[in-house]
Amino acid sequence: MQQNYQIVSRSGDITRLINGLHREEILAIGIMDTGSTEELEESVQWFSDNYNHGLHVITQSDRMSQTGMEDRFPDVTFIVFDKAPSLAERINALANTCGTTYFLVTRSDINLVEFNFADLNSLMKAVHPAMLTPLIFNKSKELIPTVRAPHMDGNSIDPMSFMPSTGIDDNLYPFLGLGLYDRALFQRLRGFDEELTGAYWQALDFGTRCWLYGYPILSVNSMAVFFYSKQFLIEDRSENESCDRYYTKALSVKFIKDRLILKKVHKANKRVFVSEVKPRAGLYRTDFQTLCDKWRIPQD
Repeated sequence: MQQNYQIVSRSGDITRLINGLHREEILAIGIMDTGSTEELEESVQWFSDNYNHGLHVITQSDRMSQTGMEDRFPDVTFIVFDKAPSLAERINALANTCGTTYFLVTRSDINLVEFNFADLNSLMKAVHPAMLTPLIFNKSKELIPTVRAPHMDGNSIDPMSFMPSTGIDDNLYPFLGLGLYDRALFQRLRGFDEELTGAYWQALDFGTRCWLYGYPILSVNSMAVFFYSKQFLIEDRSENESCDRYYTKALSVKFIKDRLILKKVHKANKRVFVSEVKPRAGLYRTDFQTLCDKWRIPQD
């Protein structure tokens, strides 16, 4: 994975380096720059005022040159891309940079309205999920369906959508990449696939790998975000030329009587099968069809 960003921070200070040798910070907060410049500035100011955790901003060089934010917020780490990064690039860069036990992914065009870190931390330690996803509200303060269940439509994977319950739900993948991640596990799973095109496919691929490798993703109500200017949040599920990469990883492994079988699938990519599936076949704990059959559908 080629690093195509620069880091603007005080991370090189000798005091920070010495402290890092003795203890790992528990949480970093990453703000993806997805709104206006004013929204980004307000978001950084709010998090700086309200949270005593390492704050990271994932942005672009042209935005930085306009705002001078590195001078206004000297304790914030800025991850600066030369051009607009994909969702995968943003989150992978945050994971590589923050060095914490967990990291929270949020956006500059939302408000974090619920974040009970004590409860979230306890759940992460007890259940060991790959990540936790939040409740999401639109500008009318309506809860939107963000719980996804695995589903096959012929040869295609077409996740079903549900409203979150009042408890904890299994969730196939993180909507818009938002949520609290276990950083060490994220990196063992090799993070998001930057060779896939489109935020939906990148998130679906990450979630699918988590589940097939035996690590759950959970939707919780002790974390919630509010899109204050968006009424509709629509995923672009359009298939593109990179989708065969996803399908090859998701469907090339089958378990028959607990025996792992590698098989050629519809929309397969031979290169991906050889480079991605075969070397990691031992990591699979289930297959996608079994995941569909055994999935616990959320209850109202």
